[in-house]
Amino acid sequence: MKKYLLAAVLIFALAGCANQSSNPTPSPDPTKTKTQTEIDTEFLKIAYDSCAKAQNENIVESMDDGSKTIVLAKKNAYKDYSAVYLDAAGKAQVIYEMELLVCQPGYLISMMKEANHDNSGDYEHHVKLNQDGTYTWSQHAYGTDNQFDETTFVVSNGIITAGSTKDYNYTFLYGDISDSDMQVFKKAIDDELIRLNQ
Repeated sequence: MKKYLLAAVLIFALAGCANQSSNPTPSPDPTKTKTQTEIDTEFLKIAYDSCAKAQNENIVESMDDGSKTIVLAKKNAYKDYSAVYLDAAGKAQVIYEMELLVCQPGYLISMMKEANHDNSGDYEHHVKLNQDGTYTWSQHAYGTDNQFDETTFVVSNGIITAGSTKDYNYTFLYGDISDSDMQVFKKAIDDELIRLNQ
């Protein structure tokens, strides 16, 4: 008899919950409602959009050790130079071959397509959508057999705003460069031009 009463109570309780339409229901877990193909496509669009934003609007890529990379959009280049790296001590160095962390996924995919290669060997990569909404990007570590470099990216409004690797944490600031960073940037370029002309 107790079992029947308990079952009846549960049925009424569930019916009561079903009738309370004003109560919000929790959103489904995003990692369970998307296929891996959808996750890959979604992340690669975010990665391409973030790299394009960096290339079109300037970016400062800062690391938690105090170092940073200042990159100007080509249209904003100073004396035809667009990238300077500052180490943790503030020493500036002109960059001739730029490798922004925020552009790493897009670069790899572009090279893979250009080489007409599949997702294997040096081009092997994987994307994971984490419970907290971040994405973990894994790509083959060059010079190794089966090791991967992993970066976890934080995304806000469809753009990558931060990242973390096994060595550093990064933040990405798009748009206008601060006056102090621009002064350091211009001085580094001017010093480099003087050195080259000696």
